[in-house]
Amino acid sequence: MALVDKYPKADERVVAEKIIRSGGGPASVAAVALSRLGIKSAIVGTIGDDEDGHTVLEIFKKEGVDTSGVTIDAGNTSGSVIVVSKSESTRAISTRQPVIQSKPNEIAKKIAKNSKWVHVDQVGVKLLEELGIKRGGQTKISFDAGYGAKDFNVSTVDLFAPNDRQMHERYPNLDLKDAIIKDAELGSNLVVATMGSKGSIGFSKESGFAEAEAIKSEIVSTLGAGDVFHGALLAQIIEGLPLNEALFRANIVAALSCRGLDGQSAIPTRDELIKYLEGAK
Repeated sequence: MALVDKYPKADERVVAEKIIRSGGGPASVAAVALSRLGIKSAIVGTIGDDEDGHTVLEIFKKEGVDTSGVTIDAGNTSGSVIVVSKSESTRAISTRQPVIQSKPNEIAKKIAKNSKWVHVDQVGVKLLEELGIKRGGQTKISFDAGYGAKDFNVSTVDLFAPNDRQMHERYPNLDLKDAIIKDAELGSNLVVATMGSKGSIGFSKESGFAEAEAIKSEIVSTLGAGDVFHGALLAQIIEGLPLNEALFRANIVAALSCRGLDGQSAIPTRDELIKYLEGAK
């Protein structure tokens, strides 16, 4: 990841203010957020037997995320080159295709079976059957619907978590509140939608409608903020907080993560979140 004042024009050289290397990805960032907030977490998936793959494992080890369910396969680990522009407040991403996901190993299946929640992204949602997980069992399912959610069957998960753009694609003739209520009633589950700088909203039959405004924070990059939000939201749900409070705290954690360029290094710990909440009173 490189932070620049502005994107370079053709054949122009721009000096980066900062260049760093970090881990990323929806499920990965959520796992780190959960761990920092005091929730025991593990990551399941496939990485390549290369330098990037070994770096990924070291990052998870440092963050206290269990990697025993990760399969190391031949090929290259997925990765991206990301340029963040301060003047445009946007980012440009060039992505290398990931390795083909191997079938979950036996340790991965055991981890999933014994977990309270399995949080999946657009890759992991396709592996639930192979993990032996389906809705209605001991393990609840959360889906970060950042991609491929237009025709998704919401009744297959306990928590459906799209963004406002995804919900508009699903229901172009409904406003966001009506759309999430519709999906929650169809799926008899919890639906939470993120709205970027406008905060987040959610609905379930048990909790009713809830909303929380975004907080103001130093912003270096919004990269991964949605992924952080989903991990933080699950942490608060596991803690047993009501939906409105869970949304509020997840918004705080996501906003504070924007202090870092990579979307992961600045995720607050549980103690930092509590300290922030005490100062906000």
